[in-house]
Amino acid sequence: MNAKELKAEMIRKDKSVDQLCAAAGFSRSAWFRKLGGESEFTQGEIQAIRRELELDDRQTMLIFFSPVVS
Repeated sequence: MNAKELKAEMIRKDKSVDQLCAAAGFSRSAWFRKLGGESEFTQGEIQAIRRELELDDRQTMLIFFSPVVS
């Protein structure tokens, strides 16, 4: 999980944490647990975030399936 790249995409697309939480259906506290590596994003959450941020395949792989831990 590449949290820095996810945050960068949020900035580029002018999306807030609240907007992504609403789109993916989880709370702000769950968001921060996921970014901190305490829990993982589900497939459905990844798809919802992908739609909200309009991510392509490459960006999705870079963010959610990267060996980089941030």
